[in-house]
Amino acid sequence: MLESEDPEQYVQRIAELKSRVKLEEASAHDFIISADTIVVLKGKILGKPKDSLDASDMLVSMRAGEHWVMTAIAIRHSDFRIAHLELCKSKVRMRDYSDEEIQSYVDSGDTLDKAGAYAIQDRGFHPTEDFRGCIASVMGMPLCHLERLLRRSQDYEYTDWPSICQKKLEYRCPITSRVMAGEDIG
Repeated sequence: MLESEDPEQYVQRIAELKSRVKLEEASAHDFIISADTIVVLKGKILGKPKDSLDASDMLVSMRAGEHWVMTAIAIRHSDFRIAHLELCKSKVRMRDYSDEEIQSYVDSGDTLDKAGAYAIQDRGFHPTEDFRGCIASVMGMPLCHLERLLRRSQDYEYTDWPSICQKKLEYRCPITSRVMAGEDIG
């Protein structure tokens, strides 16, 4: 993180940097899509845990409290001179899980490749009590925001990613229509 950056600026910068990786290999009609997701607790970014102890510490620090999950998407295309960015922010409330539940979840190994050391969709641990925003973003890719970005290009062939997302997740999203209408939500 740069000294002058807040978490929102940081996650957007990282997504934009990722979008440059294969730029030279892209053809004129290719879309380069990249994203980055962070967990922010009390203004501090929680990345992927370094080890099991770090994962346990993260889960304890978030227990029975709220934090933000922020996913930035960057898209590059020949229609755009610069990368186009979207930022999706969701507020997540964790349940009051026990130390034993944390240990069992950490022992599963599932915590080490996740920002904040958890997966909202984990049915065994079920870490969350509630959230406001986009569940797909908390899982890693807010498809409504992706669709909204892609529609800025004349080369994009319409795909109903929001409906696909809801069908696959078996979830009726309360913010889809607002996101697609251009509202800065989720």
